[in-house]
Amino acid sequence: MPSPPTSELPVLRKVIRSSTIDLIADQIRNAIYSGSLAPGQSINEVRTAELLVVSRPSLREALQRLVSEGVMTHAPGRGVWVKRMTSDDIDDVYAVREAIEAQAVKIVIRSGKPIARIHQALAALELAIEENAARAIGDADLDFHHSIVACSGSVRLSDLMKVSMVHTRLLSLSDPRGYEVRCDLIETHRELNEAIAAGNEARSLAVVGRVMAGAAARLHNPLTEPEAVIVRADDQDKLVDDQWSQLRDTMKA
Repeated sequence: MPSPPTSELPVLRKVIRSSTIDLIADQIRNAIYSGSLAPGQSINEVRTAELLVVSRPSLREALQRLVSEGVMTHAPGRGVWVKRMTSDDIDDVYAVREAIEAQAVKIVIRSGKPIARIHQALAALELAIEENAARAIGDADLDFHHSIVACSGSVRLSDLMKVSMVHTRLLSLSDPRGYEVRCDLIETHRELNEAIAAGNEARSLAVVGRVMAGAAARLHNPLTEPEAVIVRADDQDKLVDDQWSQLRDTMKA
C-alpha cells in the first residue's frame, strides 16, 4: 500500500517574490506539520543548509523566526530543536486559536463574505472521516478551521492561523499517548458551518468556543469523555519517505 501524502499547511495567500528566509521557514514549518520533523528533533545546521541548498546565515535567520513563533526552541550551546509541547501549552494554544477564529467568524458574517470554501472543507472532512485515517482526519479538521479564517480575507489573521495550526499539530505529536484524533464531532462542524451560513454570529461564536474548550479538555484528560470515538495513527500515518528522511537519524535531541 502506498504511503499517505505528506501533510502540508494550506496555502494561506499567494506570496509574490518570497524571500529566501520566508521559503526556508515555510519548508521547516511544513516538515513539522507533517511530522517529518518530530518534537524534540534538533536541527543540524550544516546538513539542513545542504538539504535546502541555502546558506547557513539564511537558515539561522529562518530558525530564529520559528523560535520567535514558538515552533522551535533554542538554548546556548545546544542549538535549535523542534518544540516539544507540554500540558502547560494546551490552554494557551487553544485560547489563541479561539481568538483568531472568533474574529474571523465576525468578519465573515458582518461583511457577508463568500463561504463556499468552508462548505468544501466540511465535505473534505466528512470524506476523511469515512476513510478513517488519523492524519487525514487531523489535516481535514484543521483545514476546515483554516477555511473560516481564509474566508475572512484578513492577511494578518491568516498569518497568525498558519502558526497556530503548527502549534496545534505539535500538541498532538507531543502527546505521550501518540497521535490521535476524535472523529465523532462532525455534527459540531456541521453546526458551525450552518451557523455561519445563516449569519448567526452568537451561535457561531458559541460553537467555536465549545470546540476549543472540548479539544483542550481531551488533551488534558481523554477520560473525561469515555464515549469519544478515537482514531489513532498507525504505521501508515507515521514518517513518510520525503527529503527530511536522510536527516532524521542525526537530528534527535
